[in-house]
Amino acid sequence: MAHQADEDQKKSLSVFFDTEFTKLRTLMDEPKLISIGLVAENGRELYAELTDTYQKSDCSDFVLEVVLPLLDSKERLMEAQLAAKMKDWIEGLGADEVVLRCDSPAYDWPFVEELFKFYGWPVNLRRKYGTVYFDNDRQAHRYQAGLAMYWRDISGRRHHALVDARSMRFAWKYAIWKG
Repeated sequence: MAHQADEDQKKSLSVFFDTEFTKLRTLMDEPKLISIGLVAENGRELYAELTDTYQKSDCSDFVLEVVLPLLDSKERLMEAQLAAKMKDWIEGLGADEVVLRCDSPAYDWPFVEELFKFYGWPVNLRRKYGTVYFDNDRQAHRYQAGLAMYWRDISGRRHHALVDARSMRFAWKYAIWKG
């Protein structure tokens, strides 16, 4: 009977993601997506840099100095290509429900939401973001310690969307580890 209960439960998978964009949102200016990195809890990754969403003149000084020099993808995509690739990737993860989790949903989620609203949602993607949240202070502290370890050990590349997504996955796994 317990086996049947396990089969009846939805198989859910967390995917940690981060975006890089041209500048912070203001009343007069909307940010434009530059890159996105996704890392599933099982380790599968997707990274893309966009070619048709922004120009250098759209970027803040911070983005020009810190983010753009980190761009390194051999595969640069147009927005429509990114939407199709992300949709295929998310649907191909084999989970009944995929939850995209990020540490800055007010900044990162609107890009994903707009992309899929326009080009179509993956069938298994929850239409609301998940956060990197823990039920207890011990796990929250372990998450912060995991982030500190990650950044100390890789020394650099912060503000690269894929590396930032990897840092969230690493810290999350460290926080929930039972050792």
